[in-house]
Amino acid sequence: MQMPRIGSVNNSFDSSAAARAAEPTVRALVDELTSTLELAGIPNSRNPARDIIAALVGVPRYWSVMNRDVVLEPQVRDAARVAAQRLVMGTPFAYAVRSVQFRKLNLQVDERVLIPRPETELLVEEILARFRATSPRDRDWGTAVDIGTGSGAIALSLAAEGRFARVVATDSSLDALDVARRNAVSSAEALRCPVEFRAGSLLAPVRDLSARLLVSNPPYVAYDEALELPPGVRNWEPPTALLSGSNGLAATAAIVQEGTSLLERGGILALEVDERRASLVAELLMSQGGYIEVGVVLDLTGRERFVFALRA
Repeated sequence: MQMPRIGSVNNSFDSSAAARAAEPTVRALVDELTSTLELAGIPNSRNPARDIIAALVGVPRYWSVMNRDVVLEPQVRDAARVAAQRLVMGTPFAYAVRSVQFRKLNLQVDERVLIPRPETELLVEEILARFRATSPRDRDWGTAVDIGTGSGAIALSLAAEGRFARVVATDSSLDALDVARRNAVSSAEALRCPVEFRAGSLLAPVRDLSARLLVSNPPYVAYDEALELPPGVRNWEPPTALLSGSNGLAATAAIVQEGTSLLERGGILALEVDERRASLVAELLMSQGGYIEVGVVLDLTGRERFVFALRA
């Protein structure tokens, strides 16, 4: 009996692997990847082996256990082998498989952008909850602006799950904007409103706009703190998206200062911040003027991770 074939890959991968004569099953590929990872000293290697296949096919990890005899297409097998070799070299998992799940979207990621974090998913959830609680159901939510969009995770999630009229996202990195635009194309069916990407530093590209939401997960690690970062972050993720001057507050302070000219009255400012400096950001907002209802929101681990304010 001919076995079903699976050939859905989330991203394209370059591989020098020659086409295999045999068509290994999921079970055989899991065994092969496990062996590769074990030889490199990666613990519990069967789990990341299954995770690789799950990420490439777009299924939960347990899928490979329930579908051991399914035959995978050559492109999936080759992509899995490339991903395993990347893990052997120490590449973070998301970069190894070139994708990450962020809320309802599967996003392409590589070393040109930060890997979206679960904490940032909570930032999006908090924003959506605030707009749903305060906005009439028969009206859109106006314009949302995402500063330093990176992979586009925040901007695209807001466009997919919110009721905004449009979302505008900026980044100073043209490479990052290339990744974000690719994610917008691959997520097009899920988006409820247009998403526009603009190149430039912080708020410079959007000074012509008036917005109901200004959101950012800016670089907030001080330069002298770089060595404290985990190796998987320090050695792989783009430093321009991680590090900021003035003790990590330079980018955040610029957004706070310029945000009053962008936000409409009653508009929301939402910032992801370093847990060690959340209170400093709140104080900055209060001393800046033009903001009211400044508050710090905890993440799921109880850390002071987000700062919200309204435009007065």
